Amino acid sequence: MPEIPVLNKHSKRERITQIIFILAVALLLLILPLGFVHEKASRVTFYWCSYLSIAGIALNIKSIIPIFNKSKIVLPGLLLAIMYTTWSAIVSHNIIPGVDNGLLFTPAKRWLLGSLISLFILWGVHNKRMGRELLFKLTWISLFSAFIISSAYGIWQHLNGVDRIVLGINRATLTAYAYSAMALAMMTMLNQIRMVSIKYIAIILTCLLSIYIIFLTETRSAMFIHTLISVVILFKSLWQGKRLRPLPIIAILLAFFAIAFSSKNIITTRFDSTQQELAKFNQGDDHTSLGSRFTLWKSGFIAIEKNPLGETQVTRNTIIRQWLNTNNPDSFALEYINVHLHNEFIQYTSLFGVFGFVVLFVFFAKLIFDNGIRGVFNNPISVMAVSALLYGMTDVLLTSIEYVVIFSTLALLASINNLEKVKSTNCNE
Repeated sequence: MPEIPVLNKHSKRERITQIIFILAVALLLLILPLGFVHEKASRVTFYWCSYLSIAGIALNIKSIIPIFNKSKIVLPGLLLAIMYTTWSAIVSHNIIPGVDNGLLFTPAKRWLLGSLISLFILWGVHNKRMGRELLFKLTWISLFSAFIISSAYGIWQHLNGVDRIVLGINRATLTAYAYSAMALAMMTMLNQIRMVSIKYIAIILTCLLSIYIIFLTETRSAMFIHTLISVVILFKSLWQGKRLRPLPIIAILLAFFAIAFSSKNIITTRFDSTQQELAKFNQGDDHTSLGSRFTLWKSGFIAIEKNPLGETQVTRNTIIRQWLNTNNPDSFALEYINVHLHNEFIQYTSLFGVFGFVVLFVFFAKLIFDNGIRGVFNNPISVMAVSALLYGMTDVLLTSIEYVVIFSTLALLASINNLEKVKSTNCNE
């Protein structure tokens, strides 16, 4: 008789867990389609998905802990969350009123919640809480709809006179980085499917459309890096599929020419401004976007040299101001030091010290080379991480709360979509 309540309790817990998992998956699938058109709606969906995931983890903590090591994408986000929280907690005890102390509790929270969502969802996939074939189809619906909606919205903004499209994120540069991550992941995942008659056309169209949208953001680093990685993925796919024939190559080149011609003014303007900014910097004038970045990088190394074990943002900025006042009192970099130093590694090392550099290195190393999916350029998570690494050479992405949501969601969708795990899919030739 005593066993009956235990069995009933277990059965009830299983039913609740199943409901939580289904709801969490449903919300997860909405994050990306909403993320590029209405950031607030995406953010709220992300939070509710995380609350459900936390409840699911609490109900199944004993069985979820062993899956942690198998969930390769969980640890990198947790490391950033721990580092941001620890540094911010220390800084908050030495806070200086009236100035920006640069606390990072919000990005820490989002990396933590993104990691917990990944842990719970991957545990559910491992335990077959939902059919893998159904999950495969649902992740594709989410990714495909996000790509189409965001691309259409970007074209709509351009046609309605928006000089640099921002979609629903409100910053052209961040829009470019997030959209690029999604498009690159999609191209790589398309290369994994086995419907030969469809995938090559889909990869080519995704490549061309995404390059055009990136050009509309007028973000120079993305215009170069996204185009380069997209072309590598495209021709690697055609090479592996033995599709590198004269007619397809000519068609692709003509399409690239058409995009370049339609974006002629954007390309010319950005190229000319780059040349002018480099020339001004060489003449000692850093009152440009590139010039201020170069000064910020140099001043960041000065701050790191002073405090290699890390410091508060206020202390770092004081060091930078003192150095600039002595060496370049009219520097444009003074306008940006309260934001960041426009380089991920310099930013982290200047604030978190050598430990920050190590954590960032581990973050990228794990996501590029040890994320649970084989390969690098055949691997959507690796390609996304490579793009983030390259964009991080001229900007800071991983403390951006909007980017955290999109990146962590993309990584999770790529993980549960991984064809090495989806054995039952009907996407056969």
